[in-house]
Amino acid sequence: MRLGIDLGTGSLKAMAVEADGSVRLASAAYPVEARERGAAETEPELWLSALDEALASLGGAGEAECVGFSGQMHGVVPISLREGALAPAILWADQRSKEMVEAFRAAAAPFGGRLVNAPAAGMAALTLMWLKRRRPDLYDRTEVFLFPKDYLRWRLTGEVATDRSDASGGLLYDLAADRWDRELIEALGLDAGKLPPVRGSAETAGRVGPEAAARSGLPEGVAVATGAADTAAALYGSALTADRGVQISVGTGVQIARLLSRIPPYSPSLNVFAAAEDGLCFRMAAMLNGGIALEWARGLLGLGWEEAYAAFESRRIAPEGELMFLPYLAGERTPYMNPEARGAWLGLSLRHGPLDLLHAALLGVACTIRLGLETLGAAEGEELRFVGGSARYPYWTRLVSSVLARPLRLFDLSDLSARGAVALGAVAAGKGGRPEESPRRVFVEPERLDWIEEYYDRFKGAYLRLFSP
Repeated sequence: MRLGIDLGTGSLKAMAVEADGSVRLASAAYPVEARERGAAETEPELWLSALDEALASLGGAGEAECVGFSGQMHGVVPISLREGALAPAILWADQRSKEMVEAFRAAAAPFGGRLVNAPAAGMAALTLMWLKRRRPDLYDRTEVFLFPKDYLRWRLTGEVATDRSDASGGLLYDLAADRWDRELIEALGLDAGKLPPVRGSAETAGRVGPEAAARSGLPEGVAVATGAADTAAALYGSALTADRGVQISVGTGVQIARLLSRIPPYSPSLNVFAAAEDGLCFRMAAMLNGGIALEWARGLLGLGWEEAYAAFESRRIAPEGELMFLPYLAGERTPYMNPEARGAWLGLSLRHGPLDLLHAALLGVACTIRLGLETLGAAEGEELRFVGGSARYPYWTRLVSSVLARPLRLFDLSDLSARGAVALGAVAAGKGGRPEESPRRVFVEPERLDWIEEYYDRFKGAYLRLFSP
């Protein structure tokens, strides 16, 4: 049995793939806490408990031949090699480091030729700068800062490491030179000695230790791959080919990515990170408000997805008059790079009810996807893959396709980040190769929406009127 572990923002998934190709999946949730304004943190010990819970629910952990990892990007866990985590993990959604953006830009200006990402609150470099300024005792006590998946792997193996995809997402990595950018790190006033060594995603980064084996049920000594950041793992798990096609993933946020064989020119609205495969990178439009905004709206309105979609199926895709939803509950990255952006329902009237508001939320996120796709750029006729758990809802995929006015290919495999983690673990252990693309092609065709261009223009205009400088 091959095991993949995907450490998400709000839950951990464990996927087991048997020799006959059958798949079992289990998950366990944990909270994201905001102890102060702008904070987004999780106690790292909760990740370990979630892993134990998911493995117990999955069953058969003792038969694992290899383990691979995938995980949420950008988060920072301050650790002591003797004491463990010294404080809660600061996650990608944490906005407290927005005060460091201008300081980063000023210090990084001489290195502009090799920087391929714009700074944004929640990215590791900004978080480390914020910690050094606002939590200097914690910064000084920390021996190593780990990304989330790397913390969990360290607890299994006792070995400290990260991979290129997470390292490049930290804004401290020279992607062209394939190394930590020590000159930049020094210019930012940070300590390169507090960063982990970088290994390949499909390399063995350690083996399950006796204490971890006793607690988790995993076999002692089984190989554990370094793994990759969630989007990199999903691209690997779906077997996307470099320079061909775009993958749209709707999870907590929205990631629209293209796998590339060379580093593209800098864009202030897009990210470029190393891929799970050596020598490749991916360019990504990253929007912070996907499922997190939809789940907030659904919970606030007291609706369930099944009942809501059943109601939506009875009507044609149409806007609710002037009703519009701006989904920027956690600020926004692509294309605005604005941590101060906020959400809103606009055009409310007495005739609107909970279903109307939820439908407007779906339209708002669909418009955000379109904005991200346009920023990334996708040639007419280029295949658009749509992945993520929400792809199981036909109304939602039809709505997105119609707002984009483009057909979508629904990938017939779910949980691609976990599948990528499984594959990386198998390669590291010498028990498998790069995944092969599924031959099945399921397409969703768009409906013609005569009103969408005017609606989309108003959607963009509403943001500009409310939040542009």
